Amino acid sequence: MAIVGTVIIVVGLGVTYFVFLQPKVCTVTISIIGNGAVSIIPGGGYLTAIKVNSGTIITIIASPNPGYVFVGWTGDYVGNQSRVDIRVDKDMSISCWFAPE
Repeated sequence: MAIVGTVIIVVGLGVTYFVFLQPKVCTVTISIIGNGAVSIIPGGGYLTAIKVNSGTIITIIASPNPGYVFVGWTGDYVGNQSRVDIRVDKDMSISCWFAPE
């Protein structure tokens, strides 16, 4: 049996209580500007949104269509590498930009 989340143990008056808290679920939304696709791992395939537990590290991969190049990421993540790992601690909105060659 796996327990996902936080366990709090409270001891008082001769009684022990176990409280299980579920992890916060965060949504990562990807907007694509231009001609290309984004793959999100975990999740697999080309997605535009994923829900993960807070603290999860995801990988996003930009794949331009023929005749286009990857330009960069904007929004809650900013960068210009086509493959990046991101720790998700909140809902995120990220735009992926492609431009003609």
